[in-house]
Amino acid sequence: MARTIPSPTSGRTIPAPAAGGGGGGGNPWKDWVDLPLDPTDGWTITKGDMATAAPATVAKVGNELHFTAPAALPYRIQGSQMRGLFMARSIHLKPWEETGTPMPAGQVANQCQFEQFQLKIEVEFATSNGGPISGGTVAGADGQYLTCLAGLAGYTTDQGGNPNTTGYLWSAAQVLKDAGGDPASSTNINMYKSGYKSYFTNSGIQGNYTWKNMQSPPSGAHNAIVYVTSPMRKGNTNEAINIQAGSYANDVPFLPMATLGQQLLDNSTKFSNQSIQKFWHIALWFGTHTNAGAKGQVRISKIRYLLQPITGRADLT
Repeated sequence: MARTIPSPTSGRTIPAPAAGGGGGGGNPWKDWVDLPLDPTDGWTITKGDMATAAPATVAKVGNELHFTAPAALPYRIQGSQMRGLFMARSIHLKPWEETGTPMPAGQVANQCQFEQFQLKIEVEFATSNGGPISGGTVAGADGQYLTCLAGLAGYTTDQGGNPNTTGYLWSAAQVLKDAGGDPASSTNINMYKSGYKSYFTNSGIQGNYTWKNMQSPPSGAHNAIVYVTSPMRKGNTNEAINIQAGSYANDVPFLPMATLGQQLLDNSTKFSNQSIQKFWHIALWFGTHTNAGAKGQVRISKIRYLLQPITGRADLT
C-alpha cells in the first residue's frame, strides 16, 4: 500500500515521493511559501515620480497589504517607465538552494533554469469592502485604471539586497480595474481585466470574468492573479520561455484563467541566459496600465510562491 503524507494547506493526503507520486519522480514535495504582507519585512520599496508626488503608500493594515493612491495621477507602469510603486523581495531567487536540488557543473546558485524547476507566484486579493481594486479609503475614488502586477524583476548584477528600478527587465501577471463604478454593486464582466505584461509586452489582457467582490458573484469568481513558468524554453539563441499569467479563483481548482491566449511568449525576456539577466527577484508593481490618471486602493490578503523541482531529461548527478 502506498505511503501517504499530509498536505500542509488542505489536510488531504498525497502519495509520498518514495511511492512515486507527489514529489516529481523522487524530487521532494514543495508547498507554497507565504511572503510577509509587511512591506518592511524583507521587501525593498521604490517609488516612481508620480507615486512620490501623490504621495502613494504601501502599508500593512490589519491582515492586509494596502496600496493607496490618494490623487488621480498617471502612475504608469510600462517598459522602462515606472511611475508607480515597485515592491521587490530584497534577496534574489536561489532556486538550486531553495529546492535542495544538486547544482550541476556550469550552473550558478542564482541561475533560473526553469526546465529543472517550476515557479508559481500568486497574489490573493481581499474580497470584502471593494477589493481587489476600488476606491477604498480614498474619498471620491473608484480605482478605475489602477493595476497590480506580480512576477519577476531581473538584473545583470547582484543587487546586494537593494533592488531598485534602474536597469532591470520584468515579466508579470496583472489585474486592471478597467471600468468605473463601485464593484460591489456591479455585474460588469469587464470591470476587471487580467493577463500578462512585461518590459516588452503590454497588451496581453482580457476581461469576461467576474470577481468575488462584485455583486452576486458566482462560484469560481476570481480573487487572485498568478504567474507560472513553463519547464521548456524556445530556441538556442532566444532562450525565452512560455509564461502563463492572469487571474483565477484560487479556491476552486481546474477552472479557466483570464489571460490573452493560452501561452504567452514575448521572445525577449530571457531567464536562463547568464550574459543578460542573472539575478531574479519576486516583485509587485502598483500603478496604472496607461497614462490615465487614477486614484483608489489595491488590497491584498496573501502573497505566496511555489518553487518546485521537476524531473529533468537527464540525471543531474
